[in-house]
Amino acid sequence: MLDIDRISRLSEQYEIPLEDVLFIALNVHGVKLECEYSRIRMDFRLADSKLFDYAKKRGELDYFFALPVNPNSEFTLTDDLLSLQGTLVGQVINPTEDVSDLYYFRRKKTSLNFNPNSRSSCAGCRFCCTSHLTPNDDQKIETSTDLRIFFENWMSRYGFTNLSHLIQISVVTGNYRNSDDLCQFLLELKQVLEDYHFDGKIFYLGSQITTPEQLVRLGEIQPFGICFSLETFERRDLLRRDKKALELDGAREAMDIALRLGHEVSFSYIVGMEPLQVMERHFSRFREHVNKFPTINTFQMHKFQGPTLMDPSADSLEYFLDARLILEQLFGQTSMRPLVWEDYRSLWFLTFGKRALHGIRTP
Repeated sequence: MLDIDRISRLSEQYEIPLEDVLFIALNVHGVKLECEYSRIRMDFRLADSKLFDYAKKRGELDYFFALPVNPNSEFTLTDDLLSLQGTLVGQVINPTEDVSDLYYFRRKKTSLNFNPNSRSSCAGCRFCCTSHLTPNDDQKIETSTDLRIFFENWMSRYGFTNLSHLIQISVVTGNYRNSDDLCQFLLELKQVLEDYHFDGKIFYLGSQITTPEQLVRLGEIQPFGICFSLETFERRDLLRRDKKALELDGAREAMDIALRLGHEVSFSYIVGMEPLQVMERHFSRFREHVNKFPTINTFQMHKFQGPTLMDPSADSLEYFLDARLILEQLFGQTSMRPLVWEDYRSLWFLTFGKRALHGIRTP
């Protein structure tokens, strides 16, 4: 049974802050809530309790989560209070349905995630919940004119006169018709952003940019970050057909080209669908081909998904804590560390190994 005593014991056993164990468990188990949604998102503030002294002493009590609604979860949400088996965990602020938006913020509105190609229309990966969310991104942004209209309206809505306050714009989107269209869009995006005094990073997460020609073409964008959307190493059958066409050897070759061109390079992976020995073996092979800590998400099960998606060994919280230790050992001697504002379902919240992680954790 999952309760605060077990969370506390695991915290001591793994020498991990109780808060980190708690948040990993929350992401994996989701929340019990009487509603019709399959997912909710929420700002969250930890309770003023001795249980959370570590976060309290650091003054880091505010977080954000996007969670599956799970009628069997030990975490319950009632009257905006989140509890674990009767123990108050904290206050939920403005819980809403998690929908597929055209854009959303991170890092207190200094990072913008942008879905210009209707991400909700992208379907086929069996573990992905995006196509099941209420679509709020049916407006496609395709041309320079579309981009200017979007940013003018966006700045007017939020009271900005330009985009100089943004450190990153992330393009996280559904599949384009072809890679050339995607490259052309990214280049046009760069040109438009310059007119609005944006000098931050353009970041792309996906699997459609892989060839030397495409990566060289995007050399015009600086700084540029690319995150190859791998998600799984050996269970490639879970991916949509065009996505699994990117083989692991090919991904490493593309990463090496991107590194030589001076791009920021990483990949994304979901922990929970494969045995830990598979994860460790392949992370060992990929570590030397990236210069940014990978985007590592905990697997979240939803009502509409079958039980075979999760690896049988991932049915305990210890699996995820062991995964965290393995990855800390692999990356501990590098300078790469997770960014707390980039990932709300990470394995790391307050610490990585023995070192504290700092950053803005709310949108």
